[in-house]
Amino acid sequence: MPVDDEFEDGRTDAFGDDFARALRGAAALAPAPALHALTAGAERRGRRWRNRRRALVAGGLAVLILATGGFVVGAGGPDVAVPAAPAVPMTAEEVVELASGLLPPGTVVRVMHSETPGVLGGTGGIYQTRGTLLFDDGSGASMISYTVDRTELTPDAGAVCIDPFGTPQDSCERTKAPDGSVLVIDKLRGRDNPAQREWRATWAAPDGRRIMIIEHNGQPSASNRENPPLDAEQLRTLVTAPAWQRVFDALPARANPPKPPSPSAPPAADRTPSAAELLARLALLFPPGVTQTAVEGGEGANALVTFEDRTSLLSVHVGPPGARGLEDRSAVLSSPPTPLEVREQLADGTLVVVNRFGNGKSAVDPVLHWTAEVYYPDGRQVRLYEQNGENGYTARPGTPALSLDQLKAIVVDPAWRS
Repeated sequence: MPVDDEFEDGRTDAFGDDFARALRGAAALAPAPALHALTAGAERRGRRWRNRRRALVAGGLAVLILATGGFVVGAGGPDVAVPAAPAVPMTAEEVVELASGLLPPGTVVRVMHSETPGVLGGTGGIYQTRGTLLFDDGSGASMISYTVDRTELTPDAGAVCIDPFGTPQDSCERTKAPDGSVLVIDKLRGRDNPAQREWRATWAAPDGRRIMIIEHNGQPSASNRENPPLDAEQLRTLVTAPAWQRVFDALPARANPPKPPSPSAPPAADRTPSAAELLARLALLFPPGVTQTAVEGGEGANALVTFEDRTSLLSVHVGPPGARGLEDRSAVLSSPPTPLEVREQLADGTLVVVNRFGNGKSAVDPVLHWTAEVYYPDGRQVRLYEQNGENGYTARPGTPALSLDQLKAIVVDPAWRS
């Protein structure tokens, strides 16, 4: 959904008007948690990117940021590896022809977007290629997108079910093949319009190859049929078709093959407390009479809290001391406050921030979110986010279970530092 200038860095490229409109419409079904919702990590990453952009500009370093794919290429950086040339070059038109030939009977009404594999300048960089087609099977034109990329992810990390905490989900089917590849078929609904459907199939192989197919029941902003054109079995057949290997051959190989996660535990100072540990600590700091029920999913720890016959969703996030927290603290101080934000710097250097906002950090009518954050001088962070709703995408106006003063009292409690 639109938020008040959260994406303030514009960019020009060759996507075209149709694809830009499709992207805007897809925001209603984006799997990432809403920018204004409980996920403090999203806000933290946004602040960190803004700081890095400022630093790069100030230093005169030329950097290309391909925002959609998150791929960054630095000029002359010491860690930039020169990839091997693709084995068999392929044009964007050839990829579209291949993808169209794998679809069930119907007509490709329009190619909304397509990229040449292995060429710098695509939305996902040289290791990824994407395309979006408007496909009509006779029951209504629908948008179908493909993404083919070489990743450094294991199958378990490359193909995962969307977290239903952040996006309405009808079902998710996840299967692992004897060759180690993983296939996920996710059926999602719109956060604001339950009639919107987004079905996606993701296939990930042990060597880092990955294919994702996303289809809608029409276009994301305008549904014209009950379900997308391909059913689950057709999605499975499409995403696992051997013909996609021709596209992989046109992408350069990754220098670093996927590695399984290290079994060793991180140092104690860097360990993030578990959700159960955070909620147990939180329960000790509530005013008398507050009850909580844990909610699965999302980042940090989430619980439904009830106080004086009011129930709200509360999220708690704790970050360890270190440079990352200091960077986040600096980002807060360097950005202008939003309309209802209040900052307080304590004598020992601790920064306390409380805020209220609506659908976007600059929106104040109606207020939908209440937050309290503490940034300690050593980089440690504690953040509380509260909203009226049952999950990360439902936010309703009204009086929350805990007031802003109560949130502040909880978040500044010295117990978080022990």
